[in-house]
Formats: sequence, C-alpha cells, structure tokens
Amino acid sequence: MPVGAWRIFVVTPNRKLFSELQPILSHQVPSAQVVEVTELPTKGNLGVLGEFTAGTICFLDVFSSPSGGMETLQAIVAEAPKMATVAIVPDRDPQRILQALRLGAREFLTHPFSEDQVGMVLEKLSQFAPELASEQGRIFTVVPAKGACGASTIAYNLAAGMKRSGSKETLLADLDPHAGTQAFQLKLKPAFSFVDALGHASHLDVDIWRGIVQQASGFDVLLPPDSITDGATDATDSRMLLEFAKRLYSNIVVDIGGAYGPWALSAVRSADEVIVVSTNELPALQAAQRVLNYYEANGIPRQRIRLVINRFSRDVGLSKEMVETALQTDVYYVLPSDYEAVQRALLDGKPISQQSNLGKQLNLFAAKLMGVEVRGKAVEKKTNSTTLSGLFSLFSRS
Repeated sequence: MPVGAWRIFVVTPNRKLFSELQPILSHQVPSAQVVEVTELPTKGNLGVLGEFTAGTICFLDVFSSPSGGMETLQAIVAEAPKMATVAIVPDRDPQRILQALRLGAREFLTHPFSEDQVGMVLEKLSQFAPELASEQGRIFTVVPAKGACGASTIAYNLAAGMKRSGSKETLLADLDPHAGTQAFQLKLKPAFSFVDALGHASHLDVDIWRGIVQQASGFDVLLPPDSITDGATDATDSRMLLEFAKRLYSNIVVDIGGAYGPWALSAVRSADEVIVVSTNELPALQAAQRVLNYYEANGIPRQRIRLVINRFSRDVGLSKEMVETALQTDVYYVLPSDYEAVQRALLDGKPISQQSNLGKQLNLFAAKLMGVEVRGKAVEKKTNSTTLSGLFSLFSRS
C-alpha cells in the first residue's frame, strides 16, 4: 500500500484528547490521513474501522470509558487482526497498560503525549508496517560565500540533476527571504510561499503542502513570497518545515540566499550536507573563509560542509590546490565558467543544457552528492606551480 493511502484512526469520545494527539501524528507521519472516531465501535459493528484493515493503525482511548474501551479493543483484535492497535492510557497506570497488552494491543501510549513518545511508538509499529518507516530524505543547503557567486543557479540545476540521476521525489526550496530568484529562473509566479507553510507548520499535511508548492522541470518548488513585506523577513526557524519535507522527498535542495543569521543557520543545521559556493577570486575566497569560521563557531561540523568553486577559470584567480591550502579545507567540486550556457538557460527558464560542459559537470556533481556512480570526466584542473608570496596570510583564521 502506498504511504499516501495509510489511515490512522484515533478512537476516543474525548475531543480534547484527539486535538492533542492529531497534530503530533500529522507531523510524525505527514502523508497519512488521521481520522477521528468519537463513538467506540462494538463487536460486530466496527464501522469505519472495518473498512480498512491491512496497513491501518488505531489509537484507542481505553481510559475515558474503561470498560467500553477494553471491549472495543477485544472487538478490533478479533475482527481486524491486521490492524495495529495502540492503547491510550493515563500516565502511571501499569495495571491498565498490562491489561491492554494482554487483550492484544500492539503498543501503548500514555497521556499526556509528547513528540518523542509518539515517535517511539510509531518506530516500533514500523516493524509491523514497514511503509511507515519510509526512509527520510536528505537535505542539501546551498550557501553563497558572497553575492553573485552563482549559488541559486547551482541550487536549481542540482535539483534538476538529482532528478535526472534517479531522485524519485525532489524539492527545490527557495528559502531566501530577501532576494529569492528561483521564481525568476523557473518563470513561476508564487501564488503561495514558504511563509504560508510556516503558518501551518504545527498542522502541516500533504493536502496543504501540495497547495503551496509548484511543479517545474519534473520536481516540486517551494518559493518565497513575491514581496519581502509578506512576513518572510520575520522568519527565524525553518527546521519544522524542512523536517516535514524530509518525509515527502528523497532529496531536498535548499537555496538559502545568505550565510548569516538565525534563519540561515536553521537551514544549515537541518542539512545533511552544506554546499558553500565560491569563485576562485580573492574577495570570494576571503568571504568563504569567513563563512567557514562562522559555521565552525556555531557548531556546524566541518565534515558536513562541501566547498564548491564555481565559474572556475585557469586564467583567473587561484588554482584548486592553492584554494585548499589557503582555506585549509578540501574543494569538493569545481564547476567551469560558461556564461553563454547560463544566460541561455535563464532566457528559456530551463536547466542548463546537458550538452554544455557546465551542464555535464552539474549532472556529475548532483550524482556525486547522491552517491550515484556516473561515468564522466571531471573538469581538468591544471595549476600554476608558481606561489604568490604572502597570499595565504590573507586567509588567516586568527
């Protein structure tokens, strides 16, 4: 059964109980439909619970009406044995817990609820229902060392390259609250934005999400608002939004627009890999060093950071080896300069042509990030053996 077809029933006559549990379930399993059942089903009359058996979870309140709850539990176990039933019990009531487990409940959940407790119960149930434990996606946050390094262009083409490399569900999230350019690059009009998603963060579900994102180039796109006056600049934490997205997409490319501040840090902290984009020119490299130091000071592990040199030219700026020595970090990938291919793609509102050298390298870069082996030759990077006296002092970390 596909994940989107899952049903989670919450059977309780207590409306307050449902209102407390429903948002936690929707956050933990966003692709599932959470259905409220206010009347306790009886033996021979399971009602809507009888319509779904395999792949259904039932959270059953056995303490608001103790005798009725236990009778309903017995009826479900007898008539719908494939349904995973979780008994909701009051805190510190071991006798009720033991009774529910003896009657056939697969797990128990104590009230008051917590995200961690519900998550642990669902994790255990995933052994019974593997679809609930679908692998979460990976987040790649793309950060410019400074303006005009081409980070947004790389983010767009990474999403396109990942899609070509076999990413089943891909999201490009433009979370730049000041100067988001993905709508311009893809020629889209943002009817809704990430601000709308943040406004529903506590109760996001698939239906709401599908109404907010748009489709382009074979993947979903989450855009910033058309105007920076629409609340985007007040946002400080993207983690709940990105955690939700991880449950729907196999790969998420985040275009954050800038490296600094709480909003950017939240997207960087959520990332599996942080792609810092620089050119090989001195001002950009000095800015890249500041970004690396800033992230280190804020507890971002250096091993999660991937330094990418964009618009590389052997005739301008430092060689790859000199960049690595100056910044004391490895260069993860080098992308060649190809002004014409980039401008042509912008005019067409499409990814950079795969026939161009840059397009080929972007595909290889995306495949490398995904761990997909692709035959291809990386950009040749010859270096000048001549050293520049005093150059590395510019990048002192003191």
